[in-house]
Amino acid sequence: MNVVVDVYSLTKQLYELVQHLPNSEERDSYIERVEGLLEQRQQLLPQIQPPFSEEEQRLGQEIVRMNQVIDGQLKKRKEEVSVDIRKLKQKQQKTNKYANPYENLSFDGTFYDKRK
Repeated sequence: MNVVVDVYSLTKQLYELVQHLPNSEERDSYIERVEGLLEQRQQLLPQIQPPFSEEEQRLGQEIVRMNQVIDGQLKKRKEEVSVDIRKLKQKQQKTNKYANPYENLSFDGTFYDKRK
C-alpha cells in the first residue's frame, strides 16, 4: 500500500500544481516542477502490484480522476507554449524582413519589352 500512497501523493501535488496558470516569468520553473513530479511518479508506477485493498482501490480511483484533469490542463499548457513559439517565430521573421527587406526577393522571370 505504501507505493499506492506515494503515487497518490505525487498525483495530488501535480493536480494542485496544474490548477494555477503560471505567468510567463514562472513558466520555466513551472515546467521543471511538473516534469520532476511526472518523472518521480513514472518511476513508482511499475512497482504497483495487485491484490489491492479497499483503501488502495479508492486511492486508485481518485488517482484516475485526478489524471483526467491533469491531462486536460497539460494539453492546455502545451497549446499555450505552442502559440507563444509561433508568435516568436513570426516576430523574428518580421524583424528580419525589416532589417533586410530585399533578402528574399526572387528574380525567376524577366520582363522583356517587345516594343521597338
